Amino acid sequence: MKNDPILAEVVRHGLQAVAEEMGAALIRTAHSVNIRDRRDFSCGVFDREGRLIAQAEHIPVHLGLIAGVVQRTLEALKAEIPQASMIVTNDPWLTGSHLPDVVVIAPVDHEGKRLGYVANMAHQVDLGGMAPGSLALGTVEIMQEGLRVPPMMLVRDAAIEASTLALFKLASRTPEMIEGDLLAQAAANSTGTRRLVEMVTRTGAERFEDAVDTLIATTSKRLEKCLQELEGREGVFEDVLEWSQDGVNVDLPIRVRLAIAGGRLSADFSGTARQVAGPVNAPRFLTFSCLLYAIKAMLDPALASNCGMMTQIDLVTPERSIVDAAPPAAVALCTSITSQRITDALLGAFNRMLPDRAIAASTGSMNALILGGVDARTAKAYSYVETYGGGQGGMRGRNGADGVHSHMTNTANSPIELIEREYPLTVLHYGLVPESGGVGMFSGGKGLTRSIRLESDAVVTVHLDRTRHRPWGVGGGEPGGFSRIVVEDAAGRRELPGKSTVPLSRGAVVTVETAGGGGWGRK
Repeated sequence: MKNDPILAEVVRHGLQAVAEEMGAALIRTAHSVNIRDRRDFSCGVFDREGRLIAQAEHIPVHLGLIAGVVQRTLEALKAEIPQASMIVTNDPWLTGSHLPDVVVIAPVDHEGKRLGYVANMAHQVDLGGMAPGSLALGTVEIMQEGLRVPPMMLVRDAAIEASTLALFKLASRTPEMIEGDLLAQAAANSTGTRRLVEMVTRTGAERFEDAVDTLIATTSKRLEKCLQELEGREGVFEDVLEWSQDGVNVDLPIRVRLAIAGGRLSADFSGTARQVAGPVNAPRFLTFSCLLYAIKAMLDPALASNCGMMTQIDLVTPERSIVDAAPPAAVALCTSITSQRITDALLGAFNRMLPDRAIAASTGSMNALILGGVDARTAKAYSYVETYGGGQGGMRGRNGADGVHSHMTNTANSPIELIEREYPLTVLHYGLVPESGGVGMFSGGKGLTRSIRLESDAVVTVHLDRTRHRPWGVGGGEPGGFSRIVVEDAAGRRELPGKSTVPLSRGAVVTVETAGGGGWGRK
């Protein structure tokens, strides 16, 4: 029976389970704290045309990135991926992300027939570049940020391609870690391959493909109906990304105009800042991912995560802008900073269109802290990478949550015990920033603070925004508190720029405070 909605729903949940089990396999087999414990990865399932048909609820910023990565990779290869093989790439103009987000793609074949693909994107802790963690400030082009590879074989004829693995290891300060995590990504795909074959075999190939077509069409129709109910509405909003050029503070505008007409949503970023000589530029695919997230968050959170979401959207981005950067632009902070500011601009525009659903700005950054160097205890290199939560914006009927990841990030918290066991670091304090949430009828959540003492010399990189512009409130609610980073060492106590890379000596204490969320409504 064609267009069977019951079968399509059963298949939808089955595909979701495949993606979730891939994630579970990656957690069990990864070597780094960043993937194993913080869970900085996403997994997806695709049909034989490379269309996204399911994605696990992992990292929101990966939603629109992983959605098109298989088709883009196939186009770049200009050939089919052979059976029993896997492809790896981290090219931002294929993946849409920064270099540490490495994608591994596997075809799914059974009895000589291609059934589809599975893929995962995981954040590797170091791929070379100017500083540990491969996310340094001071870069002006992507060649300075670390290893960038086009689509190449990671697995060939069911065996690991030794030369590819060697390339990644040679580029990394932590070769054993990257080897273990790449093999874990391959293992996760193997799990997904087996489960998808089992599912298609159980359902029947023809019935499965019909169900997938129905699922995609249903998602598209559901979004179209939602947009038709808002016909004619428009919203314009501008936010700013904090930057520094030649030692002078600069605000980079991100401007978006949303309009709904004919059951379609148009997002036009004309008026956004040009790309800059620094790592805050974003590939266009990342901007598209932020748009998909905002649609789900503001219009229909239950909308299925498949390519049907993309059929009712028109995205306009100025070429060579910070929301549509061209190579060889540096992009290291595109996920941690730029994606959050794009999202804030989108949510601000949606607030104008849907004032009854308005939400205040959240912490506004992934608040990344990267510490790396040589562990004096083991004489081996290490790279600590973590994004910190902050205050969630207040909304109608609900205060914002304290100290949580908001919007484009959804990683877990690194337990203090793991930090101190795995790295030459001592956590002195961890808590909430008092009175950092914006006051309102419904207040914004509080930001986080953590103080870490270095037990070995280290290079410290920090990605913060909202150090000069507080997260805005809505409906009369007050803005949230600022973010900041403070260092105490032999030179005294000083505040670092929110986006910086600096060497520090053993004994230095680094304290991060993240911004609180804005308030909703007058108190």
